[in-house]
Amino acid sequence: MHASYDDISLAYKIVHGELTVKKHAEEFTYLNLLGDVQGKTVLDLACGEGRFSRTIKHGGAHQVVGVDISAGMIELARQAEDQQPLGTTYIHADVASLGTIGSFDVVSAAFLFNYAASKEALLALCRTAYSNLKAGGKLVASINATPLFPLLNNQATRKYGYLVQGPSPLREGDGVEYSFFTGNHSIRLRNYHWSRATYEWAFRQAGFGACNWQAPTVSPQGLEEHGHEFWRDFLCEPNFICLECS
Repeated sequence: MHASYDDISLAYKIVHGELTVKKHAEEFTYLNLLGDVQGKTVLDLACGEGRFSRTIKHGGAHQVVGVDISAGMIELARQAEDQQPLGTTYIHADVASLGTIGSFDVVSAAFLFNYAASKEALLALCRTAYSNLKAGGKLVASINATPLFPLLNNQATRKYGYLVQGPSPLREGDGVEYSFFTGNHSIRLRNYHWSRATYEWAFRQAGFGACNWQAPTVSPQGLEEHGHEFWRDFLCEPNFICLECS
């Protein structure tokens, strides 16, 4: 996985920075679930080029540590930190074998768990998240939408800058292809489908309590700029969902 991300790291940053659906739905839903981070310590797993890490630090977090398996992504994150120092630390490491590096109030994991190609790999990621949380802390994650939404292989989502394609019906562990595109840049990523029951099994095995699943919501600004009708196909086949585990 890390080699492909090293190759596409710059295109990934550009695409994710420009897509309307990222700003008005993904970021809006995720940050609402994350809640107030003022004065908190946050571990940002699968931090990529540091987009959420920086947003969380701007939100008043006392400490933010970002971790990613891609050296290219971490290099972009460190470049951004050099250009605008926020006091955020970035670590190049595989989350599955990271171990315990601290005791954090919040663990953030945007699009981490959907890269687990087996149940064992999923459980390893969940255990890393749990082992780095303080008692009473919480995990907030975004994953691909297939645990809650059927895969429609719908071309209508092309207007948002993404397509989701995979076998139908989906079975446990099936690969799902996500394509994102804007202007002259495009990226293609492979995620893996796990059912809601499998995710909840893995989180429970790792030590977490109940999971709160959150379907995507669109920001008031996004609704005002584009209208409710524009977002209809996205809400029928979103590219992500979020969850919170305590």
